[in-house]
Amino acid sequence: MAQSLPASQIYLHDPSATQAKRAYIVYFITGNPGLIEYYRTFLTQIYGLLTRSSFPSTSFHVFGRSLSAFEASTSTEGRQGRDPPFSLQEQIVKSQVALEELVRDVKEINHVQDVRVILMGHSVGSYILLEVIRRVREKAEVEKEAMCIAGGVCLFPTVTHIAKSDSGKKATPLLTLPHLPRIASALAHALTFLLPLPLLTFLIQKFLSFPPDAANTTASFVKSPHGVHQALHMARDEMREITEDTWSTEIWGASNPSPSSPAVPLRFLFAEKDHWVADTTRDELIAARGRPEAHSGNDAWKPVMEIDTSKGWEHGFCIRQSVPVAERVGGWLREMIEGDGTR
Repeated sequence: MAQSLPASQIYLHDPSATQAKRAYIVYFITGNPGLIEYYRTFLTQIYGLLTRSSFPSTSFHVFGRSLSAFEASTSTEGRQGRDPPFSLQEQIVKSQVALEELVRDVKEINHVQDVRVILMGHSVGSYILLEVIRRVREKAEVEKEAMCIAGGVCLFPTVTHIAKSDSGKKATPLLTLPHLPRIASALAHALTFLLPLPLLTFLIQKFLSFPPDAANTTASFVKSPHGVHQALHMARDEMREITEDTWSTEIWGASNPSPSSPAVPLRFLFAEKDHWVADTTRDELIAARGRPEAHSGNDAWKPVMEIDTSKGWEHGFCIRQSVPVAERVGGWLREMIEGDGTR
């Protein structure tokens, strides 16, 4: 049976929902490797949870795209503007541009003027998320019609000092080798050139114990035109750029925002043990920027930062733990939407 290549974007919505007074876009930003197909089960579960909630006159759009150059085919290359690989900063810009285009499309096609966005990021996608919030706020200071961001969810986030993590310590020396991304990409293509996609999928499923969908996505990534090169090129940027927390208190949800760009409530979910997030890095971030869920008072504006200590969720949750993580996140999204309705 032939296997299809992973989609470069996932867009879950009801095209007939044109009578809604308000629309919420849940815009998902992937980790690295940046293939959105890894998250199909997760996003489908999120969409189902939202559409079963009782929010009258409200439509929901759950959207995610593969980061640029992670596409499994060459059909999108002409729209990239230049040849890959792309830097981390370029991925941030491209994510923001894609979001702005989606907001415009929802307004025009669905005839909804009140469009709110909830950003969601996994791993380095959480870093991109915070950068998008910063750039949207800066843009709002000079433009009349600013995008409305109603919340942000950061899953197993690598937002500071990724190089101090267990995997970061191992990867950093290798990533400093000249031409490593290009050499590794050529080697991956040479080793898999004669392997049909179904056979490579079977081998990944057997030796890594991946579910069939994740195995197919991984096989497609390895055989894709630029995926391996892009992943390593971007990882090098991550080790170099994801260091100190340089965001202002306004980005973290400070309680004195400007009228044109209100505070964005944030939720963070960390694993108890994460090979891409050092325990000390996580704990220092929580102490400096976060708060427990039940805490109120002067710090009530700070992001709720939760460490999973009972479920055993992993950094790569999208491989085997999509449904339970989606159920947890779905509750957060409902809370954000309910709170947004009172603002």
